[in-house]
Amino acid sequence: MEEFEKTLSRQQAAIEAERCLYCYDAPCQAKCPAHVPVPEFIQSIRSGNLHGARTLLQSAHPFIETCGRICPEEAFCQSVCTRSKIDSPVHIRELHRFVTDSTDPSDRMELPEATLGKVAIIGAGPAGLACTRELRDRGFACDVFEARQIGGVPSQEVSTHRYPREIEEREARFLISTFVTHLHMERVTDVKRLVTEYDAVFIATGLPSESDLRIEGVQLAGVYHARELLRKMKSGATSGAGDRVGVIGGGNVAIEVASMLREEDSMRDVIVVYRRGIKELKAFKKEIEEATEIGVTYQFLAIPDKVVGSEHVEGLQVTQDHLCGEDESGRCRFEPLPGSSFIIPLDTVVVAIGQRVDEGAFPGLARSDSGLISVGENMETSVPGVYAGGDAVHGAQTVVEAVRDGKKAAEQIAAFVAGGK
Repeated sequence: MEEFEKTLSRQQAAIEAERCLYCYDAPCQAKCPAHVPVPEFIQSIRSGNLHGARTLLQSAHPFIETCGRICPEEAFCQSVCTRSKIDSPVHIRELHRFVTDSTDPSDRMELPEATLGKVAIIGAGPAGLACTRELRDRGFACDVFEARQIGGVPSQEVSTHRYPREIEEREARFLISTFVTHLHMERVTDVKRLVTEYDAVFIATGLPSESDLRIEGVQLAGVYHARELLRKMKSGATSGAGDRVGVIGGGNVAIEVASMLREEDSMRDVIVVYRRGIKELKAFKKEIEEATEIGVTYQFLAIPDKVVGSEHVEGLQVTQDHLCGEDESGRCRFEPLPGSSFIIPLDTVVVAIGQRVDEGAFPGLARSDSGLISVGENMETSVPGVYAGGDAVHGAQTVVEAVRDGKKAAEQIAAFVAGGK
């Protein structure tokens, strides 16, 4: 499947690298959660040292293939690029992708012997594998436990138009073969056994469950959860969706599933139903633009009331609303307009209103009011030697934010093990 975006040519990359101002106290690097050394890797491109550029990227975090394609640069590095004060920001992510597509991940990798201790990593997504890479680089042996698929959400749920399977598999193979001591494809929901067998444990299981929409009719045939469909389509299976699909939600998952459903069948009508306006969509700007480009449409200011139908979905009843003021979080509040209900004819409804933790997993760990795992500043849970990070602690994050958690957890775990000995 053809990608939305093309990799820069060598000439294009050289021209773009020349635009960088190489700021001494680079705001782009400070804004990046993984603290990628942006000026240095762009300087390496400028000098023609692509292997050096890759080494700099790999020193920052392990998911450079992934972030070169799907990192929301408009929210991080490029949002503060000094060059934008002159004309436009440097295309940092595109230069990042140019490096990863032009070099071999296994070049010049040297690791110390794994003699400092043994750590169990639960979850092989960005946070878990970032922690694994960092610990292995420090001299620890890491056993990884994963119930689904290596790579986490990007591998399971991101469109191949944005994240091709061959890129995902290449990165996953490299990370597993280079940094993981043993890979266990099994679900872990309790740390009791692992605490006795390992020097430390890191939980990075993400948010495995989806939030339910509590309206009438969600039990009808033709109602799906978004991540369920994303995983199904990413695996190569057909979605089973009909010809006219309504996606309820306004976040990245909603836009992603809408795009994939439209990609699967260009004749299918896909409508994103959102209770606020276009300015309030939580999805990243680029993803919204790409979805719109391929024909996804929107029904804004619409509150879902009930799914209509006898046995199968026939439509979605919504009430028009208007925005008024802000709530406690600073987001626009919405109020229904009396007598404004109408039915959107649909044969499929996809619920994409958020994710939630598996509250039955990891008994004994303290949790926040929202059910997320509670940790201290050092990322340690209420059980000594057990650490946690990523979505399971903070809620839905980007890949690079999860990587930041994994790196920080590795530092804390290394200190804990050293102190214990």
